[in-house]
Amino acid sequence: MKTAFTFQHGAARRSARAAIAGFSLVEVAISLVLLALSAGAIVAVLRQQIEQRKIADTDAILSRSHDALLAYVTAYGYLPCPAISTSKGVESVASVVGLRRTCTVESGFLPAVTLGMNGLDTSGLLESAWHDGAGNNNGTYLRAIRYSVASLAGTAYAGALTSYGLGLPSSPGIRAQVLGQFTAPLYHGLFVCYSSAGLRNTNNRCGLVAANSEAPNVAAIIWSLGGDANDIAGYSTDERQNYTPTVPRVVVSHTYITRNAAGGPFDDQVNWIAFPEIADRLVYGGFVQ
Repeated sequence: MKTAFTFQHGAARRSARAAIAGFSLVEVAISLVLLALSAGAIVAVLRQQIEQRKIADTDAILSRSHDALLAYVTAYGYLPCPAISTSKGVESVASVVGLRRTCTVESGFLPAVTLGMNGLDTSGLLESAWHDGAGNNNGTYLRAIRYSVASLAGTAYAGALTSYGLGLPSSPGIRAQVLGQFTAPLYHGLFVCYSSAGLRNTNNRCGLVAANSEAPNVAAIIWSLGGDANDIAGYSTDERQNYTPTVPRVVVSHTYITRNAAGGPFDDQVNWIAFPEIADRLVYGGFVQ
């Protein structure tokens, strides 16, 4: 009896241990699955937080650029010309005749060296927070901050914003005369539109739908091509407008759109300067009355 009992008791204990061991393996498997899911969720949250931080940092870079441009106007009486890929962050001026300066391009890169800004890349350009060491992308500088200034081409005030004291001697009314170029029906300024749909080459370039005009007739625009700047092939229609404008003098700005959403992707960030801001700095600096 003792032997039978011992055998039965031992078998029961072995069975219990096996059951416990089996249950533990199942628990481990479930735990690993839950851990993997949790890790995936944590990575997704961290990725989103990093993205939001880069967006906020790029906004700050654009704001700093905005302030630097206005400070430059206060000191020198004009907006600097855009830089080009070969000018190493220095404004690119095509000619100077008297007080009138003509820019090489109307749209290019922020002339960060001319503005005396810090934190520049090896090409003298200011990059967005998305800089990733990808280099100059064969001369396209996709991470660099873009900059465009209204040339008022075809008017008596062509190049006025990039010329000393609006390119004319200080005189009463000059500010109002130039301001007139930025209002309807002349529309000689730059345009920030909500969508690239319906853009046109004349008048209000945002199109016939008034709701598409976010900031018509501005003096200067500063923008970033966003986190997907290096993915030219994947640009949306709106992002392509900001990279190589189909309609000149127009930059598109609207809320963030993910890659898989309708109309997406869109992660460009845009800042602009209205002419009244320039006019106030010109008056403050004593360049115009």
